[in-house]
Amino acid sequence: MHLSIMALRLAVKAALAPYWPEGQAESWPTIAGNRFFDSRFDEIDGRGGERTPLVVFAAEAVDGDAYSGQNGASGERGFDVTTRLVISAQITSRQKFKDPDTEEVFDAETADLLDQEMADRLALLQDQIWIVLDGDPLVRKLRRRIVKLDAEPYPSAETGEKLAVLATSYFVATLGDGEKALELVVAGLPLESPERQRAEFALAGMASTRAFMAAAVTRRSGFAPRPFAADVLAQGVSRAIPTPPASPAPPADRLTVTLDPKEPLP
Repeated sequence: MHLSIMALRLAVKAALAPYWPEGQAESWPTIAGNRFFDSRFDEIDGRGGERTPLVVFAAEAVDGDAYSGQNGASGERGFDVTTRLVISAQITSRQKFKDPDTEEVFDAETADLLDQEMADRLALLQDQIWIVLDGDPLVRKLRRRIVKLDAEPYPSAETGEKLAVLATSYFVATLGDGEKALELVVAGLPLESPERQRAEFALAGMASTRAFMAAAVTRRSGFAPRPFAADVLAQGVSRAIPTPPASPAPPADRLTVTLDPKEPLP
């Protein structure tokens, strides 16, 4: 399951911020350009210009729909494990803050307060993202279905005003075979794409583990245990019934006295 989520993360990043070889003209599918950051790995850089959105996304496993017997349920799996994909679009700017302890003034990137223009940009951006996720050939191969859930802009904890942040959640039913998902990533991305290189690294690691296990089985093939049965002893246990040790002979100088009950004790 973890490899399936990894493949989805790579495909989402590659679809929304595609790789362009050096020398080729860059173009992007959304108004956020290439400002898409995986929350788990990427260092977020909010400096992109006035009112330019950036997007942070995260994908984690969650329990999905319960199986039923009519849907092919088995005793081994009670739930269809899916992925919750959260895409947070925001518009930030460099603002000055004061440390309450030291009174030191510093600059930091933070979300702006929402206005009409920012609201329009965020709404447009989320619909652009949905079009990309729904139509990208690689993403389509990695998911069996996707459900979009809208979210409201975040309120400021200090003033209660709405911030220029709009997060949308998606529930994605991913492929069950993580290695197959990574193979699709490798086949669907350019050779020098960073996302493809990460997929190749993961596949090489899995291949190494499988080769190790195959060699281990070969080394142990002469010692494979047999099934237990009523007339079969465990391996390494002798079938011969052990003979109890004989009683040792009494020492030659040992005195033996036989008492006759009719005679008095000595």
